[in-house]
Amino acid sequence: MEVADAALVERTLAGDIEGFGELHRRYYRRVVRVVLTIMKDRIQAEDMVQDAYASALRELPRLKDPARFFPWICRIAVNRAIEDRRRAGRRSRLDARAVASDIEEAEAEQRLLRAERAEKVRLALEKLPEGQRAAVVLRYFDELPMRQIGETLGCGEVTARSQVFRGLRKLGVFLKAKGATR
Repeated sequence: MEVADAALVERTLAGDIEGFGELHRRYYRRVVRVVLTIMKDRIQAEDMVQDAYASALRELPRLKDPARFFPWICRIAVNRAIEDRRRAGRRSRLDARAVASDIEEAEAEQRLLRAERAEKVRLALEKLPEGQRAAVVLRYFDELPMRQIGETLGCGEVTARSQVFRGLRKLGVFLKAKGATR
């Protein structure tokens, strides 16, 4: 039986660091995937997420709703990534390996076709503004509800829904132009 996030936060605050370790194991990959939508490469994203977790451990007593740990840690990591990107002044890219790792094993020809389509999607995602890109990834790669996407991105549910809708519409235009929707 999985222990609730709130219980793990409480254990950590009581001095049991293993509670935080479990939160780290539970959400690390998901947070990295979100940060990859902003950062240029996987190593930078992983470093950013590690920094976010270190900060979160220090700031854990200030977490108002321990049951909402994932959106909180995700928001910390996203804020750091956006701040870093703004300082660097570079366009972001999704790591092709993150998309490719989600492709199921299939025959070689099917894998090649899927990889080609995934690359087109990755390239199309890169063209989206950061907010729309993050919203689409949170919705369709992490399967988060709109309310949680809004919390993670620091906006309301209606704005999150709008970001996803606009992102999908633009993705459709980009993919149609590249012939990836066949």
